[in-house]
Amino acid sequence: MLKKITGFMLFFLLIAHNLWGENIFQEIPLSEHIENVEVLPSEIVRHLPMDVNSQIAYFVKYYTTEKKEVLQRWFRRCGPFLPYFRVIFKEEGLPEDLVYLALVESGCNPFAVSRAGAVGIWQFIETTGRLYGLKVDYWIDERKDFIKSTYAAAKYLKKLYEIFGDWRLAVASYNAGEGRVSRALRAKNFADYWKVMMSGAIPFETFAYLPQWLAISIIIKDPQKYGFLPLIEEPWDYVELNVPGGLDLKVLSLAAEVDYDILRKLNAELRREFTPPGVTYPLKIPITSADKLLANLKRLELEEVKVNTPSGEVTLFVSAKDSVIIRNFEEKKGENSSKKKTTSSNRTKTSSSKDSKVAKKKKPSKGR
Repeated sequence: MLKKITGFMLFFLLIAHNLWGENIFQEIPLSEHIENVEVLPSEIVRHLPMDVNSQIAYFVKYYTTEKKEVLQRWFRRCGPFLPYFRVIFKEEGLPEDLVYLALVESGCNPFAVSRAGAVGIWQFIETTGRLYGLKVDYWIDERKDFIKSTYAAAKYLKKLYEIFGDWRLAVASYNAGEGRVSRALRAKNFADYWKVMMSGAIPFETFAYLPQWLAISIIIKDPQKYGFLPLIEEPWDYVELNVPGGLDLKVLSLAAEVDYDILRKLNAELRREFTPPGVTYPLKIPITSADKLLANLKRLELEEVKVNTPSGEVTLFVSAKDSVIIRNFEEKKGENSSKKKTTSSNRTKTSSSKDSKVAKKKKPSKGR
C-alpha cells in the first residue's frame, strides 16, 4: 500500500497541467531539486526506458528530508528480506530493481493491511492472491508468507509486462490494476506512459507510485551519499521443520529458544499464531534452533484446549504456564473450552521426535 505522502505539490502541478496542457514537471530541471542526481541506477536505465524528470527528484528530496526516518526504518526492516527477493526475481527473469517496489508497497511489512484489504509485503487483495496461487483460509494467509508472496508478485509483474510491453505501465498496473490502466490507455488513445499519467485518467496514488519507486531505487543504491546508514542485507538462515498441528507459536518459540518476533516474521502467514490443527506444518525456524526445537518440544508441559471454529471443534495446545490460554484467537464470549494437561511426548499423533523432520535449508546464495 502506498504510504501517505504530502501530495499537494504534485496534485497542484497535475491540475495545472490539465488547465494549461503542458507537462510542467518536464520544465523543472532535476538539478534544481537536489544535487548529484544526474542519472538513474544502471539497472533501471538498462531495463526501463524512461524520462528523468522532476517527479523523481521531488521524491528523492522527500525521502531524504521529510520522510528520512521512515525510509531508514524501512531499510532496517527490509534487510533480511531483500536477499530472498533478489534471488526470486532473478529466477523469474525480472529486472532486479523491481524488488524495491516492496518498500513502496508496505515498507517490507508482512503484516501490513491496507484500507482496501490488501495484505502483506506485496499487498495482494484476496482474489488476486488466490489467482497467483496464494492460499487464504481460517488458519493460513499466504499473502503474508515472504517467500510465496514474492513468487506471486514476480509472476504478476511478468504477466503485466506481457500485457503492456513497458515496465513503467506494468508497475503502474501493479498499483492501480491492469483493467484500469488498460481502460485509460484506450480512452485517451495513448500508448505513452507519461502522457496517460498526466491525462488525469489514472488515480493520483498511481501517478506518484512509479516516481516514488525510482526515487527509492536511487537512494538505496548509495544510501550513505544521501545521509542514510548502510543497508545491511543479512538473510535469515532457516530451515523448514515439520511440526505438529494446533501448536501455539509462543510454545514453539520457547521450545526453539528463539526470539518470538523473529519466529513470527518467518511464519507471518499463521493467522491465528497457531499451526493449523490436525496436520503437520512446515514451520520456518532458524537453523541454529532446529535441534533445540526437536529436543525441547516433547518435554514441554502443554495444555490441551478444545475450541469451536467455523469448520468445527479443534484441539489446540498451549503452554500450561501461559496465563493467557489463547492469545489473538477469536474465541466467542461464553464459549466453553475443555482443557486438560498433556505433554508433547505422550501425544502419539503429534510426536515431535517421529513426525518432525527437516524439510530443506533456505538461504540465498551469498553475493546475489
